[in-house]
Amino acid sequence: MEGSCISLRRAASVLCAIVLTTICVFNMNVPDKAYSDGGAEKPIADIANDMAVKINEARAELGLKPLYVVSYLNDVANTRARELITSYESVDEDGHHLRPSGEAWYTIIDESLVPYEWADENIARGSANVDRVFEAWKKSERHWNAIINPNATHMGIGLCYEENAPKKWFWSNIFVDLFDDQSLEGEFIPEKYPIKPACTGDLTGDGVINSFDLVLLYQYLDDEMYFNDLQVAAADLLKDGTITSADAAVLRKFLLGDYRTLPVTIDMLIG
Repeated sequence: MEGSCISLRRAASVLCAIVLTTICVFNMNVPDKAYSDGGAEKPIADIANDMAVKINEARAELGLKPLYVVSYLNDVANTRARELITSYESVDEDGHHLRPSGEAWYTIIDESLVPYEWADENIARGSANVDRVFEAWKKSERHWNAIINPNATHMGIGLCYEENAPKKWFWSNIFVDLFDDQSLEGEFIPEKYPIKPACTGDLTGDGVINSFDLVLLYQYLDDEMYFNDLQVAAADLLKDGTITSADAAVLRKFLLGDYRTLPVTIDMLIG
């Protein structure tokens, strides 16, 4: 087996996978995915992560330190994105975005949780395409200055979709500068690939090939699961450049012990 994955090959694993697949199918009707106007379906959280990575890449090109992402600011930004459906064009005399209540946007941040010295917000609407939205912000001096502010330390990104709104998509990108270089619990630097398979067949990225990987593969084949590029490569168990039910069959047989190594090549199948 390539890499250092641990194999758990038991018939019970496959039975568990089939049961979990059935359960997941009945629980997939949640608004956590959407089609970007680039045509690819991804979880909204992954689209937001892509934006965070892109922002830090732009800062790195200018020699600026990366910004930490923190779950609380992501939650705040997601709430702000929902608020923008009805208050997108609302601003005060100083140009600050306003909430539906008429308060300035930054009042949504609990300063006891995020003791910031400076805060700013970029907003956008009408597209879920990360490159398109980022370029629009880059062309705006005010928005770009927020992105490349050398004093910024943390950010949160929110994205939502509203079917009944004319512009459909709404973004909020919040930046803060904490007092005295403080840190926040759970802060992290976003990565392009949050899930990194250790080897072929490891689709969860936990270094273990088991029934959970088979569940994800079934979901992917049913268009219920998004895979990043590394997961796509790991799911191609036949290494023929495509992911089909044949790959799921190979993984199932591997879990049952019919195959001892992955990937399984066409020559191995014939032989």
